[in-house]
Amino acid sequence: MITETMQRNIISYAKQFVEDGYITSGALAVRCDTGIAMTKLGVDLTKLEVGSIMYVDDKNIDKLEGNERAAAVLLFCLIRHDDKIGAAAIVDSKQILAFSEKKITLPAVLDDMSQICGISVRCAKESTAIEVIRAIRGLRNCCFLPDAGAIVTGRTLDEVHTATLVLDKACNCYLLAENKGGCKPLGLLDACLEHVVYKLKYSKKNQDAQKAAETGKTEATEEQPSAITTDELKALAQQVKDVGVRMLNENLVQGTWGNISVRVDDKHILCTPSALDYVMLKPEQMAIVDIETMEWQGSNKPTSEKKIHGALMLAKSETTWVLHSHPKFGCILASMGQALPVPEQYRETLGDSIPCTTGGLPGTKKLVKSVTAAIGDAPAVFLKNHGIVARGDTLEEAFKVCYDLENACAAYLAE
Repeated sequence: MITETMQRNIISYAKQFVEDGYITSGALAVRCDTGIAMTKLGVDLTKLEVGSIMYVDDKNIDKLEGNERAAAVLLFCLIRHDDKIGAAAIVDSKQILAFSEKKITLPAVLDDMSQICGISVRCAKESTAIEVIRAIRGLRNCCFLPDAGAIVTGRTLDEVHTATLVLDKACNCYLLAENKGGCKPLGLLDACLEHVVYKLKYSKKNQDAQKAAETGKTEATEEQPSAITTDELKALAQQVKDVGVRMLNENLVQGTWGNISVRVDDKHILCTPSALDYVMLKPEQMAIVDIETMEWQGSNKPTSEKKIHGALMLAKSETTWVLHSHPKFGCILASMGQALPVPEQYRETLGDSIPCTTGGLPGTKKLVKSVTAAIGDAPAVFLKNHGIVARGDTLEEAFKVCYDLENACAAYLAE
């Protein structure tokens, strides 16, 4: 049975996929009873209505014809062969399609790719269910379809959408870095660790909340008392939430990645919590963190990168905001593991060069040491295979660093 809540969620995400440029001739599907609920091929996905989503199971799939039957078989077999898969999509953005034409494996060029897409993304030998399932095995959630884009799976439609966005970004990284010496991918062990930790720990709370929202079933959750107890803190926490949504809408972050901190006083910062979606995030869920001891108060534990935020606040007393983002072009430089020689028109904001860390897995002491050793007096730093961290005396100054750095990266790659 396809519920109305399920249909409305498929309709909402289908429109989003199209507007983001991820689907031109693909389809979305979610697990439903003993079959799947799936969008029809060849229809305008931005104009779907309740009742227009079709139910597909092993009893009616043979009645479908042509490309619609082929798509239905792929999506049905993928979703039904693994109980952990709740949704899937056939996607064909410009970058994903271009990479699929290479018919090669995309290595884990970014941390977020290894976490949500898998340790690598292989290309199926053929666009058949058996070859796709073979290609997606072994700590992988996606695979390329030869000359036809990719197929992406996830626990929820939200996870499929985020994984598609990250896959698109990773393809773009690989393709645009080719003329500048290429990406320096993560090692296999690091990619495995990141994927397993993400699946079992980091994303669990957010995905449970997303699943409840997409199915209409809510579960009781227990949280500690909020640390946001004064009007001043409430206003600051709301500002941080608004910044997170702004970063998400402007594609500076994807999903639950990235994090934000703002100085409360000489000893404390207010941080975004770990692994919560910025749209669903409530201001009262922010954490208050001691800059030196890293002890925290709040209903949810702070970002795993809190030590980076604290270290940057301690390094420069005038720093008030720290923004950690995963922008499109900045991530390409991060995947290349090199400093950026800043184009002249951006040097007033960025200086002559933006450095890059030597590495370190997210949330580790090694990464904190790498950041503090690399950044010096620069307003930002690339986190190798990860993203960027920008700092500023004001929120707008920190945002300007983010924007100018993204434009500087784009200009450098276009040279």
